[in-house]
Amino acid sequence: MTTTQLRSEKKHPEPIFHKIKNIQFPTFFFLIFAIFFGVTFIKTIPPLQAPDEVGHLVKAHALSEFKVRPETRTGKEPRKSDQTWGFYGFEVPDEIYRMNEYAIDKWGENEKYPYMTKSDGDTSDKFIGTGGMTNYSFVNYIPQISAIWVGNMLNKRPLDQYYLARYFNLFAYIIVIFAALAIFPFSKWGGAVAALNPMALFLASTVSGDAMIIAGGFFFTSWILHLRGKKRISSPAMLVSTIMMIGLVLMKPTMIVLGLLFFLLPNRALNVRRKVAWGILILVLSVGFYLLWNNFMVDQQILYRDFADPAKQVSAFFKDPSVFFTNFYENYVLGLKGDYITRSAVADFGLLDAPMATHWIIFYFCLLIVASLLKEEDGDFLVLYQKGIVVLLLVAYTVLTFFALYQIWNPVNAKKTIEGLQGRYFIPAALTMVPLFSSRGKGLDVSKRSMNVVFSISLVILFAVALTVLKDRY
Repeated sequence: MTTTQLRSEKKHPEPIFHKIKNIQFPTFFFLIFAIFFGVTFIKTIPPLQAPDEVGHLVKAHALSEFKVRPETRTGKEPRKSDQTWGFYGFEVPDEIYRMNEYAIDKWGENEKYPYMTKSDGDTSDKFIGTGGMTNYSFVNYIPQISAIWVGNMLNKRPLDQYYLARYFNLFAYIIVIFAALAIFPFSKWGGAVAALNPMALFLASTVSGDAMIIAGGFFFTSWILHLRGKKRISSPAMLVSTIMMIGLVLMKPTMIVLGLLFFLLPNRALNVRRKVAWGILILVLSVGFYLLWNNFMVDQQILYRDFADPAKQVSAFFKDPSVFFTNFYENYVLGLKGDYITRSAVADFGLLDAPMATHWIIFYFCLLIVASLLKEEDGDFLVLYQKGIVVLLLVAYTVLTFFALYQIWNPVNAKKTIEGLQGRYFIPAALTMVPLFSSRGKGLDVSKRSMNVVFSISLVILFAVALTVLKDRY
């Protein structure tokens, strides 16, 4: 490189999103495919048919009105004799209340516009409990809140605001994932197949706050892996990383495990002193903001006391962790309960009652593995110890996720199962799996054109089956 070129490069540094300008086929395919099938999902699925969707809608609506502290059903704090599940929530417009009543009555089957029962004349705001969504942060609902604000400005009724929130949620998911794939330095097809998980797109096509958790996890993973290729990682880039990690932990505390990706950053780009300083700052701020937010929320000891005693569960774990790990090993590693986790990680649609057949789940995971083996011409790869870090991340994320649900949903020292656990909780970390299949060599020695055809057709078939399952359900 000449001196003139070096000077020019210093004057005009490469933009952080320079790769977005060079969109490769898998990234472009994701964009078009996700828009088409996402919009089709929105038109196919009646309102409030995703897991806990009414809680997500109520939470988003309340936050749009700057209601942060959850309200109680009676207007008073619960007594010791009160059941607390559904005791906390918010008052919402009568139309949202009737939408929920209609959805419960019809269970989604043959629902028709306007998706609500007739008013009994009382059109005042009604209380709806938010259950597990009670403590969710505002970060999960930025697209939905924005949609409700726009709907209010346009004087749209709550039902129209709900559908607007669906579209905002879908396109926010698509935009964030598209940006993630554009800068992802490993197999683009691996990333695209991970992002086109049918369950993820289903959630993004509703008002579920889980869509932003998935999109955030994907973008953070791609961002950190992208920074690995920089000669020097600037302080602004680390500040962006800090803000993203704070947002992830606010959305779901187990996402703090993705911070292990910082150990993949080379010392030449981020020296040890800076790495330690930034690491401490990120950890302190992430935990601090999470604790601050939860000070406004409901103590989980109260919120989940109908099902478990979280504090005693933690205490029991530290006294004898073998009880939890035996439950995990016997029921999920060796036992049949692991089948449900696998299925619900890909396609258990509706109110967890519309699963795709097992062979289609296997088909999806096979696509993901084969796609991850593909190597880009200038693609990155991880050496053995770096893959070990990613494996440690995945193991830690898995154990923390299992224990988080074990803690809040199960009696102390439960041994037969872990209630409340679903495979969709693992999707946000899915992109970290793709680099595990990277190598120094060429990867699969197959032409790009052939792979483009194979994966395009395979994903169309998979989603055609998904749509058939949804149409049969509704």
